Amino acid sequence: MEDIYTVYKGVLFEDSIRNDIGKENVSVCRLLHFLNIDDIAQHVENNHYSNKDWHFKYRISSMIKLTIVKCFRNLSFNKTISSLSNEEALLLHFVDEHGDIALPTGATLHHFVKYRLGKKGFQYIMGMIAERIIKLTKARDLKTDSTPLEASRYDKHSDYNPHYGCKMDKAHITLIGVFPLYMMYTNGLASDSPELDKHINFLEKFNIDIDFYALDSGYDSFENHADIWYHLKVKPTIPPKCNAVINIEGTIERINHWVNKLWKKGGSIHMPLAKKLELLYENRRRKQVGMYLRNRMMMDEKFEEKIKTRQPIERSNRHIKGRVTFDVREIQKKSRELYSIVRFVAYQFMTLTNLQNKIEKVDLARYF
Repeated sequence: MEDIYTVYKGVLFEDSIRNDIGKENVSVCRLLHFLNIDDIAQHVENNHYSNKDWHFKYRISSMIKLTIVKCFRNLSFNKTISSLSNEEALLLHFVDEHGDIALPTGATLHHFVKYRLGKKGFQYIMGMIAERIIKLTKARDLKTDSTPLEASRYDKHSDYNPHYGCKMDKAHITLIGVFPLYMMYTNGLASDSPELDKHINFLEKFNIDIDFYALDSGYDSFENHADIWYHLKVKPTIPPKCNAVINIEGTIERINHWVNKLWKKGGSIHMPLAKKLELLYENRRRKQVGMYLRNRMMMDEKFEEKIKTRQPIERSNRHIKGRVTFDVREIQKKSRELYSIVRFVAYQFMTLTNLQNKIEKVDLARYF
């Protein structure tokens, strides 16, 4: 936990996040005061501003933090600005060259979120935060699941999902431990399994060394088993569907048979098993690799214990919804994906603040 030194009108202020430990009803601006996002602000400056001479009336990092405040307090853009006290504005560094408080208008903040950064900008920032979280956390367990983004019962643009009993869109979320890494937005009836490829592609570029990857039975397919093993170098923990059986093509005998048929490509039954599976995956035998992996999983005596590692994701999803309003009520259809991503990124930033200050437990309930 590093001390923060701030000079305001010639007076030096020293502060630390440790001063807030044990307190209740702490401003979220105090939490964000200890968030270092200089590299993200630099990325925004380099990629989302064409004219560098006159656009920087407000610090980019301050505008990002103000966006987080808006999502956390679930206010409109104008009400977000009016909700800030002078002390909170100072904590977010909204100070002009004369040392006076200078806040943007609600329209300026709206333009920054929707048009300056937009969906692509926040998606890229999501990846930057995820990379930093992976480096800082000690957790090495991945979990992916979907959660409803509830809509009004009268909403004409959202589907009724009989499983959840409401009209909704859907967010597909990947966590490492309890920390959010990635989110995708889809319609409320989208199946979970087809969306997994995007999560795998996102995670693969970070080259994560993980212990296990837990998903629910909605992701149970031979292709998903094979893709997770091949790209993320980990055996997936996926409960089999009720009609799952041991597949003959997934036995060692059939693995050896097909490896032997690929002798012209270097296949040999004397190769290590991992090399055999890689060879088959790379030569159109992806489904067979998945069969082998699921067979082994179904025969694992400790599988029921491994399944329990996935349970905390439900609590984590509820925690996200408790801190940022994670629904699509009163949001225009064309803006729903953007604001769902913005809210998810806001939650990422708040958890990142704890990690940067060596606080592994995500406890945001005391902030307002």
